[in-house]
Amino acid sequence: MQAVATGVTPPALSRFLPYPVVGVVLAAGASSRMAPDFKPLLDLCGATVLARCVEMFRQAGVADVLVVTGHRADEVAAEAARLGVPTVNNPAWREGGMFSSVRAGLEAVVRRGGEAGGIGGVGGGEGAGALLLPVDAALVRPLTVRLLLEHAAVRTDRVLLPVFDGRWGHPPLLPPSVLPIVLADSGEGGLRGALHRLGPQALDEVGVPDRFILRDMDTPDDYRAACAHWTTREVPTPQEARTLLAVRGIPPGGVAHAEGVAAVAVRLADALNAARGMAVQDAWPGGQPGTGAGLDRVLGSERGSERGSERDSELDSELTESAALLHDIAKGQPRHEAAGGALLRELGFSGVADIVSAHRDTTLVDGQPLTEREVVYFADKLVRCHIVVDVESRFGEKLAQWRHDPDAASAIEGRMRRALALRARIEREAGLPLADILHPLAVGQPAWEPDAGEAGLCAGPGSHTGAGSCTGARQAASCTASTSESSQTHPSPGTAPDSPPLPASGLAPGPALGPVRQSAEDENLP
Repeated sequence: MQAVATGVTPPALSRFLPYPVVGVVLAAGASSRMAPDFKPLLDLCGATVLARCVEMFRQAGVADVLVVTGHRADEVAAEAARLGVPTVNNPAWREGGMFSSVRAGLEAVVRRGGEAGGIGGVGGGEGAGALLLPVDAALVRPLTVRLLLEHAAVRTDRVLLPVFDGRWGHPPLLPPSVLPIVLADSGEGGLRGALHRLGPQALDEVGVPDRFILRDMDTPDDYRAACAHWTTREVPTPQEARTLLAVRGIPPGGVAHAEGVAAVAVRLADALNAARGMAVQDAWPGGQPGTGAGLDRVLGSERGSERGSERDSELDSELTESAALLHDIAKGQPRHEAAGGALLRELGFSGVADIVSAHRDTTLVDGQPLTEREVVYFADKLVRCHIVVDVESRFGEKLAQWRHDPDAASAIEGRMRRALALRARIEREAGLPLADILHPLAVGQPAWEPDAGEAGLCAGPGSHTGAGSCTGARQAASCTASTSESSQTHPSPGTAPDSPPLPASGLAPGPALGPVRQSAEDENLP
């Protein structure tokens, strides 16, 4: 198995924290439902499950990690030593259950955190907090821990609970002040019971875009699922993408646009997939009679083309939806499409980064396959705020606005030509006009219906016509204003209005939109 990196990948967040933090991996159980296999030492795509947990903490900026052992303690300790991680043994693991391992880990943090040098160099007399991670929660993303650390910088005395889909998950972050209280708890109901007994005033929930905080690995089926999911961790699900928008503090206008683009993109992908499915049926021996066009799509522009199968492979609708939801995540920053891609890579979502980086403008060479990247790019051109528009009117507005600037007008015309060419390509491959592909969505109508409280988010002052009235400059100005105000009006979840700002590590909302740059590369150009 490969060795995992021992260095901290992102900039250390410790300088922002009021106390040091130790990652505690709970690996004392017998893995009875996994027998004869043993969870901590199972291979998870090239490294042990234990190594993946240690790696996650270090990638998140937590350099100090402690492993609690119990069953097969010598073997787990040997693997921990290979990883450069200290261990503490829990002799009561069998009769005491998981909470006895929690106690053993927290006692070690309290005991060694006060010693000179502390755990892995942490300590020097100051108390340490603890992140508690069961070893079978190895798919938790580093981003989750980074979000907890950021909130710890402003919620110094709260237990921080990562939440996804309305449910608590792993790992909770316990501040130093809470550790003695939890250690003195009866343990009834496990750690969850102990945290409930602290009372709601001691707890803060932190929304995280990470479905894996709710996953464990108790059975062989769970293990096989974990191995399959490991390769997908860099692609957020649509639900994770929506949570990330909330974490970033994207305002209602930005969310409405993201949802509208996602709705259009999914319809485009579904139409192309339907046509490709028919093409495969036409080409397959013994299949139903077809028009012949499908066969050409499967085999390429020249029959037998090696690119044919690639060109007509099925588009991933979930990937398309997630990328569309996140395409403007860095709106307001210079070259927001490139900034968005870079941000997503930093946060561990590189699976959608290239699509986001290309959503503002793209060129498709003849013979290249249509992919999720082109679908998201074109969907963005069909949605202004959250209203469906046609390509000509979308670019026509900008041509009128920039008609006195030859360079800007030329750039806009070039983008419009590329968008029109892509529209023709999509209609040809789908075998349908765009209006039929988008049905029941229609030009001038919402691509996505906002909640009742957001019904007027695009309407101008004094308007009584509702969300469907967004048109032209008023609509564009409203969406731009909503986005530019995001960092001032929408603090991150769990942050009180009077709290100090979170560290600028890429997780907190981005900067406000700066002055409009009067050039052909202006961010407001479509």
